Amino acid sequence: MPADLSAFVGRQAELAEVSLLLTAANGTGGAMIVTVDGMPGVGKTTLAVHAAHRFAGHFPDGQLYVNLRGFDPDGRALDPADALAGLLQALGLPTPQLPAGLDERAALYRSVLTRRRVLVVLDNARDAVQVRPLLPGSATCLAIVTSRDRLTGLTVRHGAHPLRL
Repeated sequence: MPADLSAFVGRQAELAEVSLLLTAANGTGGAMIVTVDGMPGVGKTTLAVHAAHRFAGHFPDGQLYVNLRGFDPDGRALDPADALAGLLQALGLPTPQLPAGLDERAALYRSVLTRRRVLVVLDNARDAVQVRPLLPGSATCLAIVTSRDRLTGLTVRHGAHPLRL
């Protein structure tokens, strides 16, 4: 996880909303998902990283961060299979044990997270298609996804809670 700002100000309403979601979560169903969208430079990443640090105690099994580079100037967003390789390595799996295919990596990732309490920040997502394989399947996990675009597909299909900045 990137370092938190020592002087974070504002966005108290948004942090309170994430806190309320954590309090209301009952541990059943899929992972809790929060999407944060807004214009470039509005503070999406800063809010997501601050929330991850603030609520880290709720996720004692780890906090993971990946920059998906969805809107990088060179146009090369991070492939979900490569993102999963990095996440699985961060969770302690050696590279030779990683499956080659996207679906297999996603299944292994979800299996590794089962019954673990992990917070995952998926920063700078291009679209819901890029994010779906990276979502934890366990109700004990929280995923915070940032994007310039509204990720309504995650709200509709996965029950994500949108925050617009």
